Amino acid sequence: MAGHETTELWLIRHGESEANADGRLQGQSDFPLTARGHQQARSLGESLRRKTFASLYTSDLQRAADTADAIARALDLPAVQDPRLREIDTGDWSGLTAEEARERFPEEWKRWESRDPDLRRGGGESYRDACARVTLCLMELAARHPGERVLVVFHGAVIRAYLAWVMDLPLSRIFHLTVSNASVS
Repeated sequence: MAGHETTELWLIRHGESEANADGRLQGQSDFPLTARGHQQARSLGESLRRKTFASLYTSDLQRAADTADAIARALDLPAVQDPRLREIDTGDWSGLTAEEARERFPEEWKRWESRDPDLRRGGGESYRDACARVTLCLMELAARHPGERVLVVFHGAVIRAYLAWVMDLPLSRIFHLTVSNASVS
């Protein structure tokens, strides 16, 4: 198509956080990076130096913002925070291990095990809602940067939800996708 310019969105998951290391659900709770997470962020920033990026956007949650800051320093590019890039809100499940969530919320846990994309764990946000929020944000960022390469630093669950949307997979299948800490999709 004449005049059609493809925008590259490089989706980056934050480095390892304290909750990741402890096996806890984070949701929109603000857990900091571990020492390993800071090292992952610095290494990722160094590895991206060979490429040119028009812009760098990040979730405003500390683990993503700190990862983006390390990348921003390596690339000499400002990190622009956007709260729409936050992780899925897991409500009262935030900060719990899987075992704790299963014990405290047995009925919700059963729906969770069935991978119901409309479940709002702990009164938070459903995967369908989070996917819509993040997809709209990413489409806006892509439209803002036609034909350019853009870095976006955010969170595993919403990256998987967006990737499922891009690949036209049912949201219940996102658990078959792996997005590691400090990875690029």
